[in-house]
Amino acid sequence: MRPVLLLFVFSAFFHLQTWAQSDVLVFKKKNQNIQSWVKDDFIHFQYVTTQWMDGKIKRIANDSIFVNCYITRQVPNQFGFPTIDTSWFGLMGIHVSEIIGMPGNRYKSGMFTNGSLLKIGSAGYIFLNLFNSLENGEAVFGSTNLRNIGIAAGVFLLGHLQSLRYKSYIRMGKKYSMQIISGQKG
Repeated sequence: MRPVLLLFVFSAFFHLQTWAQSDVLVFKKKNQNIQSWVKDDFIHFQYVTTQWMDGKIKRIANDSIFVNCYITRQVPNQFGFPTIDTSWFGLMGIHVSEIIGMPGNRYKSGMFTNGSLLKIGSAGYIFLNLFNSLENGEAVFGSTNLRNIGIAAGVFLLGHLQSLRYKSYIRMGKKYSMQIISGQKG
Protein backbone atom coordinates (compact mmCIF):
# COMPACT_ATOMS: atom_id res chain seq x y z
CA MET A 1 0.00 0.00 0.00
CA ARG A 2 2.85 2.36 0.83
CA PRO A 3 4.50 2.17 -2.63
CA VAL A 4 1.18 2.94 -4.31
CA LEU A 5 0.58 5.90 -1.99
CA LEU A 6 4.15 7.09 -2.53
CA LEU A 7 3.71 6.79 -6.31
CA PHE A 8 0.44 8.73 -6.10
CA VAL A 9 2.01 11.55 -4.05
CA PHE A 10 5.04 11.61 -6.34
CA SER A 11 2.93 11.85 -9.52
CA ALA A 12 0.67 14.52 -7.96
CA PHE A 13 3.73 16.58 -7.07
CA PHE A 14 5.07 16.40 -10.64
CA HIS A 15 1.64 17.21 -12.03
CA LEU A 16 1.53 20.39 -9.96
CA GLN A 17 5.02 21.40 -11.16
CA THR A 18 4.17 21.32 -14.88
CA TRP A 19 2.84 24.26 -16.86
CA ALA A 20 1.15 24.66 -20.19
CA GLN A 21 3.33 25.60 -23.13
CA SER A 22 3.54 29.36 -23.60
CA ASP A 23 2.97 31.36 -26.76
CA VAL A 24 5.90 31.89 -29.13
CA LEU A 25 6.81 34.95 -31.22
CA VAL A 26 8.30 33.79 -34.53
CA PHE A 27 10.25 35.79 -37.14
CA LYS A 28 9.65 34.17 -40.54
CA LYS A 29 11.06 34.38 -44.05
CA LYS A 30 8.15 33.19 -46.19
CA ASN A 31 7.37 29.82 -44.52
CA GLN A 32 10.75 29.30 -42.85
CA ASN A 33 11.31 30.17 -39.19
CA ILE A 34 14.39 32.35 -38.71
CA GLN A 35 14.19 33.13 -34.99
CA SER A 36 11.75 32.67 -32.14
CA TRP A 37 11.21 34.22 -28.71
CA VAL A 38 9.29 33.15 -25.62
CA LYS A 39 8.56 34.87 -22.30
CA ASP A 40 11.66 36.33 -20.56
CA ASP A 41 13.72 36.45 -23.79
CA PHE A 42 15.43 39.68 -24.88
CA ILE A 43 14.43 41.18 -28.23
CA HIS A 44 15.82 43.99 -30.44
CA PHE A 45 13.50 45.38 -33.13
CA GLN A 46 12.45 48.48 -35.04
CA TYR A 47 9.17 49.98 -33.86
CA VAL A 48 6.60 51.61 -36.15
CA THR A 49 8.05 55.04 -35.26
CA THR A 50 11.37 53.84 -36.85
CA GLN A 51 12.97 53.81 -33.39
CA TRP A 52 15.09 50.77 -32.49
CA MET A 53 13.97 49.23 -29.21
CA ASP A 54 15.44 46.70 -26.80
CA GLY A 55 13.53 44.88 -24.14
CA LYS A 56 12.65 41.77 -22.23
CA ILE A 57 9.43 40.02 -23.24
CA LYS A 58 7.16 39.79 -20.21
CA ARG A 59 4.10 38.28 -21.86
CA ILE A 60 2.92 37.11 -25.27
CA ALA A 61 -0.81 37.37 -25.89
CA ASN A 62 -3.04 36.58 -28.90
CA ASP A 63 -1.67 39.26 -31.23
CA SER A 64 0.50 41.38 -28.93
CA ILE A 65 3.69 41.20 -26.96
CA PHE A 66 4.37 43.05 -23.73
CA VAL A 67 7.96 44.22 -23.56
CA ASN A 68 9.80 45.81 -20.64
CA CYS A 69 11.90 48.27 -22.67
CA TYR A 70 15.33 49.47 -21.60
CA ILE A 71 18.30 51.47 -22.82
CA THR A 72 21.95 50.98 -21.96
CA ARG A 73 24.39 53.86 -22.14
CA GLN A 74 27.87 54.71 -21.00
CA VAL A 75 28.07 57.23 -18.14
CA PRO A 76 30.96 58.31 -15.89
CA ASN A 77 31.08 56.95 -12.35
CA GLN A 78 32.17 58.90 -9.25
CA PHE A 79 35.85 58.62 -10.31
CA GLY A 80 35.23 59.73 -13.90
CA PHE A 81 35.66 56.29 -15.49
CA PRO A 82 33.01 55.12 -17.95
CA THR A 83 30.52 52.52 -16.73
CA ILE A 84 27.43 50.99 -18.30
CA ASP A 85 24.07 52.18 -16.97
CA THR A 86 20.74 50.50 -17.75
CA SER A 87 17.49 52.46 -17.61
CA TRP A 88 14.22 50.52 -17.71
CA PHE A 89 11.23 52.36 -19.22
CA GLY A 90 8.47 50.04 -18.11
CA LEU A 91 6.02 47.68 -19.73
CA MET A 92 4.89 48.48 -23.27
CA GLY A 93 2.21 46.62 -25.20
CA ILE A 94 3.16 46.16 -28.85
CA HIS A 95 0.99 44.70 -31.59
CA VAL A 96 2.84 42.34 -33.94
CA SER A 97 2.13 44.63 -36.91
CA GLU A 98 3.94 47.50 -35.12
CA ILE A 99 7.27 45.69 -35.51
CA ILE A 100 8.51 46.95 -38.88
CA GLY A 101 12.13 45.82 -38.88
CA MET A 102 14.66 43.40 -37.47
CA PRO A 103 18.44 43.72 -37.43
CA GLY A 104 20.23 42.16 -40.37
CA ASN A 105 22.87 39.49 -40.20
CA ARG A 106 25.64 40.92 -38.04
CA TYR A 107 28.21 38.48 -39.42
CA LYS A 108 27.95 39.78 -43.00
CA SER A 109 30.05 42.86 -43.70
CA GLY A 110 28.02 44.12 -46.65
CA MET A 111 31.18 45.37 -48.37
CA PHE A 112 30.13 43.89 -51.71
CA THR A 113 26.48 44.93 -51.45
CA ASN A 114 26.67 48.41 -49.89
CA GLY A 115 28.85 49.96 -52.63
CA SER A 116 31.83 50.86 -50.45
CA LEU A 117 34.21 48.62 -52.41
CA LEU A 118 33.26 50.32 -55.69
CA LYS A 119 33.63 53.78 -54.18
CA ILE A 120 37.01 53.08 -52.57
CA GLY A 121 38.39 51.43 -55.69
CA SER A 122 37.28 54.12 -58.12
CA ALA A 123 38.37 57.00 -55.86
CA GLY A 124 41.76 55.35 -55.46
CA TYR A 125 42.07 54.94 -59.23
CA ILE A 126 41.16 58.60 -59.88
CA PHE A 127 43.68 59.80 -57.27
CA LEU A 128 46.42 57.56 -58.61
CA ASN A 129 45.69 58.54 -62.22
CA LEU A 130 45.83 62.26 -61.42
CA PHE A 131 48.98 61.88 -59.32
CA ASN A 132 50.79 59.84 -62.00
CA SER A 133 49.74 62.25 -64.75
CA LEU A 134 51.12 65.22 -62.81
CA GLU A 135 54.28 63.28 -61.88
CA ASN A 136 55.03 62.28 -65.49
CA GLY A 137 54.12 65.68 -66.92
CA GLU A 138 51.25 64.29 -69.05
CA ALA A 139 48.04 66.15 -69.80
CA VAL A 140 45.70 65.53 -66.89
CA PHE A 141 42.60 66.16 -68.97
CA GLY A 142 43.86 64.59 -72.20
CA SER A 143 41.46 62.53 -74.33
CA THR A 144 42.53 59.06 -73.12
CA ASN A 145 43.07 60.15 -69.54
CA LEU A 146 39.71 61.94 -69.42
CA ARG A 147 37.97 58.78 -70.67
CA ASN A 148 39.58 56.69 -67.90
CA ILE A 149 38.67 59.25 -65.23
CA GLY A 150 35.10 59.34 -66.59
CA ILE A 151 34.78 55.55 -66.33
CA ALA A 152 36.11 55.63 -62.75
CA ALA A 153 33.68 58.44 -61.89
CA GLY A 154 30.83 56.33 -63.32
CA VAL A 155 31.90 53.37 -61.16
CA PHE A 156 31.98 55.71 -58.13
CA LEU A 157 28.45 56.90 -58.96
CA LEU A 158 27.31 53.28 -59.28
CA GLY A 159 28.76 52.53 -55.83
CA HIS A 160 27.03 55.60 -54.39
CA LEU A 161 23.67 54.54 -55.86
CA GLN A 162 24.22 51.05 -54.46
CA SER A 163 24.93 52.50 -51.00
CA LEU A 164 21.70 54.52 -51.09
CA ARG A 165 19.73 51.36 -51.83
CA TYR A 166 21.47 49.17 -49.20
CA LYS A 167 19.72 48.50 -45.87
CA SER A 168 21.55 46.91 -42.94
CA TYR A 169 18.27 45.70 -41.44
CA ILE A 170 15.36 43.54 -42.56
CA ARG A 171 12.01 45.22 -43.32
CA MET A 172 8.74 43.41 -42.70
CA GLY A 173 6.64 42.91 -45.80
CA LYS A 174 5.94 40.23 -48.40
CA LYS A 175 9.08 38.22 -47.70
CA TYR A 176 9.51 38.64 -43.92
CA SER A 177 6.84 38.58 -41.21
CA MET A 178 6.25 38.24 -37.47
CA GLN A 179 3.73 35.75 -36.16
CA ILE A 180 2.55 34.56 -32.76
CA ILE A 181 2.02 30.83 -32.40
CA SER A 182 -0.32 29.94 -29.58
CA GLY A 183 0.79 27.19 -27.22
CA GLN A 184 -2.65 26.80 -25.64
CA LYS A 185 -5.21 24.25 -26.76
CA GLY A 186 -8.35 25.69 -28.14
